Amino acid sequence: MAEPMQEQTSHRMDQSLARREALRIFRLLLIVELMFLGLSLAALMGVGSSGSWGLLLRASPTLLLAILFLPPWLERFLGRYFLALGLGLQVLFSSLEMAYLLAEWPASRLAMWGLPPEVVSQLAAAPPIEPFLFMLIPLVLLAWGYGQRGALLGSTAAAILQLGLGIWALPPEGRPLLFLAQSLARIVLLYLVPLIVSVLAQRERRQHAELEAAHQRLRRHAATVEQLAISRERNRVARDLHDTLAHTQSALIVQLEAMRTLLVHEPDAAPAAVDDLTEQARQGLEESRRAILALRSGPVETMGLTGALRETLQSFQARTGVQSHLAVAGQEPDLTNEEAQALFRIAEEALSNVERHAVARRVDVRLACGSDKIDLMIQDDGTGFDQARVDPAHYGLTGMRERAAIIGASLDIRSGPVGGTEIWCTLQK
Repeated sequence: MAEPMQEQTSHRMDQSLARREALRIFRLLLIVELMFLGLSLAALMGVGSSGSWGLLLRASPTLLLAILFLPPWLERFLGRYFLALGLGLQVLFSSLEMAYLLAEWPASRLAMWGLPPEVVSQLAAAPPIEPFLFMLIPLVLLAWGYGQRGALLGSTAAAILQLGLGIWALPPEGRPLLFLAQSLARIVLLYLVPLIVSVLAQRERRQHAELEAAHQRLRRHAATVEQLAISRERNRVARDLHDTLAHTQSALIVQLEAMRTLLVHEPDAAPAAVDDLTEQARQGLEESRRAILALRSGPVETMGLTGALRETLQSFQARTGVQSHLAVAGQEPDLTNEEAQALFRIAEEALSNVERHAVARRVDVRLACGSDKIDLMIQDDGTGFDQARVDPAHYGLTGMRERAAIIGASLDIRSGPVGGTEIWCTLQK
């Protein structure tokens, strides 16, 4: 229900915008006509032609339109009908201009309309500006601003004026068949050109409305994805806090309980237990700092996946003393931020597990980028583990599998009690 209402609103906005554009073109057309008339009048006065007064008479409708429709004062009263009135008047005046051209026929009714002969001669002597072409322009603007209804109404009015004024001004002994043939050809154009414009304008507006609706759907989808990303990041924070603060605090509580017993029964062993407690507290503090730093920094956005992996390995080696090596094969493809972040976090979690549990001497990270897939491998030579005996409450492996599933990648963990651990993450492109 909401989408059709949005499409209707978008359609009305498109029509309003089209009318504004058509109004600007209409005003520009009036300015151009005034310029042409001024140049023609200057040329006639320069050569001393008697047609200058006839040109002024024939220019009077354009002057009237310019006075009424170039300033904005009338638009405030007429609203959306302001443009329609202006274009309708221009169609009327262009049709009357067609009748003026018949003044060169001495037997025409316009010539016998009671006008003074000198006025008729001046009208005939004025250089004609083909009014039919100027009539098509307001009809096209009507079609653009008001659609097929505006095109049909404008074309019908123009055809009636074209035919009626021509028949009225035609001399009794004129050539009606020739006139009807010419009028029919013009009437066909009067209908055909605006109708084509209206169809194209309607199609363009429909496509624009569809694009706008698609844009709105994409915005809603992006908002949903953002919310999901926030939820996933909260889950990651929960896992990191569980694996750092929760485990450290649990171990400290156990050691403190043991310390109470040592103080009573084995006071000599208490200093060594205090040292162990201090070391565990330091490790927990360091892990908490790393978790907070991971929340605050975004190395993938600033350095890319390869740069972020390289910096993380350097920091890992400096912190643990474990020899680390990064090998990159192929050119890194265009990854979405979500894909690059997921691959980086999987490698980061794997290194964190090596630091906590593996007692390794060397870690190798390989990133192989092909045309259709990306392989990320993290391998250590430390103490492996039996996956069947991993505590389900350990969020590290669960988090890696979740991240791989989110981007549609496969995750393969190969480990055992001896021989170290290999983690393979493959993303198909």
